[in-house]
Amino acid sequence: MQACFHRHALLRLTVLAGLVAGALMPCGTGSLRAEERRTNDSADELRFFEQKIRPLLVEHCYECHSEEAGEQQGGLLLDRRSGWIEGGDTSKAVVPGEPDTSLLITAIRYDNDDLQMPPEQRLDDEAIALFEQWVRRGAHGPADDMGETEFSRLGDQDYLFDQAENHWAFQPVRPVEIPSPGAIDTEHERWGENAIDCFVLDALSSAQLTPSPPADATTLTRRLYCDLTGLPPTFEQVTAFQEATEVDPDGATPRLIDQLIESPEFGQHLGRLWLDVVRYADTDNNYRPDTRTPHYHPFAFSYRDYVVRSLNNDKPYDQFLKEQIAADLMGFAGDAPEMAALGFYASGPYSSRAQNEALDDWIDVTTRGLMGITVACARCHDHKFEPVPTADYYSLRGVFAAVARVNPLDETKQPVLTSYQPTPSQSADFAKKRSAIEAKINGAAGKKAKNNNRPIAQKIRETELAELLTFHPGAPERAMVVAERKQPPESFVFVRGDAAARGEAVPRRFLKILDPQQHAFPETNSGRLQLADKIASPDNPLTARVFVNRVWGYLIGSHLVDTPSDFGLQGAPPTHPRLLDWLADDFIRHDWSVKHLVRRIVMSQTYQQSSRTRETAAVVDPENRWLWRANRKHLTIEVIRDSMLLVAGRLDRRIGGHPERLWGDDYTRRRAIYGFINRFNLDPTLRAFDFPAPVQTQPARGESIVAQQALFLMNSPLVIDQAAAIASADALTRIEGDEAKVEFLFRTILGREPVAAEVSRTLKLVEFQQRFQKPDRPQTRFIVSPWPLVAQALLMSNEFQYVD
Repeated sequence: MQACFHRHALLRLTVLAGLVAGALMPCGTGSLRAEERRTNDSADELRFFEQKIRPLLVEHCYECHSEEAGEQQGGLLLDRRSGWIEGGDTSKAVVPGEPDTSLLITAIRYDNDDLQMPPEQRLDDEAIALFEQWVRRGAHGPADDMGETEFSRLGDQDYLFDQAENHWAFQPVRPVEIPSPGAIDTEHERWGENAIDCFVLDALSSAQLTPSPPADATTLTRRLYCDLTGLPPTFEQVTAFQEATEVDPDGATPRLIDQLIESPEFGQHLGRLWLDVVRYADTDNNYRPDTRTPHYHPFAFSYRDYVVRSLNNDKPYDQFLKEQIAADLMGFAGDAPEMAALGFYASGPYSSRAQNEALDDWIDVTTRGLMGITVACARCHDHKFEPVPTADYYSLRGVFAAVARVNPLDETKQPVLTSYQPTPSQSADFAKKRSAIEAKINGAAGKKAKNNNRPIAQKIRETELAELLTFHPGAPERAMVVAERKQPPESFVFVRGDAAARGEAVPRRFLKILDPQQHAFPETNSGRLQLADKIASPDNPLTARVFVNRVWGYLIGSHLVDTPSDFGLQGAPPTHPRLLDWLADDFIRHDWSVKHLVRRIVMSQTYQQSSRTRETAAVVDPENRWLWRANRKHLTIEVIRDSMLLVAGRLDRRIGGHPERLWGDDYTRRRAIYGFINRFNLDPTLRAFDFPAPVQTQPARGESIVAQQALFLMNSPLVIDQAAAIASADALTRIEGDEAKVEFLFRTILGREPVAAEVSRTLKLVEFQQRFQKPDRPQTRFIVSPWPLVAQALLMSNEFQYVD
């Protein structure tokens, strides 16, 4: 019935969405300047080439198509962009953006009998897909790999280390003098009370700008609730805050902030930021070809719950990092909840894949995710743009090569935890279903599949049992862990990234740019604990800066450093360098307390100012780089989804446990952070709303406005269900009079009273809809009430999907 209702309502939904709530269009909130965006995009593309494409070229192509090898067969060089763009004797090897017309792609696909490269054996489908993706993205790479013309110093480590000596991000974090706020007018008198505001005000003054007035109580309430819990306030909560500010204007806001930071929803919301950084998902980045099912990480949820729990408990950030890198070496008992922190590595995208790719992923997430430095680009040669020699890459590779990946389905090696406790009935149902699966496994012993000769029992274990362990709420909680190898292998540089071309031996040690002495780690173990100490040290100039910048961007809507995962020589400079350093120093001095950092930021007048644009300021600073107003922020798909469930009165606030389906007929009503994330086949709805692919550490979420988002809001059963639930609520059906019903819907969904014009427009729509349902119109027999339509229009409105 809902589908029929919806088909007849699509046009009016689109019209009503504009009529009811107006069009609050996003206006330059946190966006990069065009020039910087191009620079950052180029850096990302070069990183993709160095991490994903060059290793393939080294292994399969450079023997015949590189200057260093002295070979240029067919006139083609593949060690530089000019080589593949100009092509060889035939024609261009690559047409950027057009894989189907690029000869290189034709050759590796083996589409032409006369053109097949490499000649010995066709590349696997995954490698071909990477090449296709690279060409589709523009076939970026070093313009001239051997260093002629203006690129003569690419990869010159002496030069790059000289440049790094004065680079802001490699300087120690030290106390910073807070600038004097100077003369402040009465409208902005509170800007001298918070150090953050003093720094921002000083920058505004230099740009001949002034701050915006404070946001009104209604706006600030919604902003604080959405930013600190990922859920909007109810109308009653907004009203209570308004009344509290009238009674105690100085104390009401700090009390509300403390209340929200101490709520369990705080960790659930801020935890999503961290899960993006650590590329969290519930599967590997691959599938089983014979069963077309993913490689499940059945116990990845224990890591997700560890993150949420740590943030809610305000675990010091340095301890938080150390546990994720080396909890098994820190003296914890085998079943200690801290062991779940090892999911940082154990639930990565390559647990069932090649060792080289897994180690590269671990290096990348550790260095770029935690410290904002792109070490993985040095896998095949000295880093072209940063002070990272190839030896540093292989020193870290030696650390992780001494770590054993544990099979995610090997329950004997994954310790049982007690953080999540199923109910007795859930446990009993799980035991019953597992027993049935075990019987199938035992019954298939010794039998093999006809198509690929794989043991049938193994296939059952990897599909049916893995799925049961992943989703069933009665399944036990286990920590996904890694383990030390008995004897750490010796580490060597792989010349040009080729494992068969072994170069000099390198000890396990930290990066030279951060540890000039580079004392070797112990020879008896991996050195992960020593690595963790180096990363989480207050003397490390990157770690605190990178994290406070991430949190700042999450709350403010724009980063102090626009390249959150790249603080190196190619990264963007900070807009407010002294503020960034002051925040980092303050964070360390307050025992790495994340809650202190968040409280410090949201208590500032910078955070609490209005987001309304001012034409005179917009002319000077159209991108709001100097923070003369608050940024209007587009809510993430998770917050939009959770907010819909909340206003419909259907949100399940249970904490922790196994992942559940976010969409479909059996969608969960729990918060989106507990949704199942398939790394190999990411949900299309999540993709449409800029949810990042969890195959590598993510610097920040993009923000796009595409048709698929509107189609989801118009067609998704989840959205339609919530609109119907709101419209059928007893509180609405008991109301007499259409005007009062309109007011109820605005209070319930938008948390405020409608203005007269909104009431008038909505009533006209209701009247039109009621006239449309005359008995002589049989096609409307399923439309029984206009109110679900009104509710859905409000859920679709910009006001619901943005926070001011």
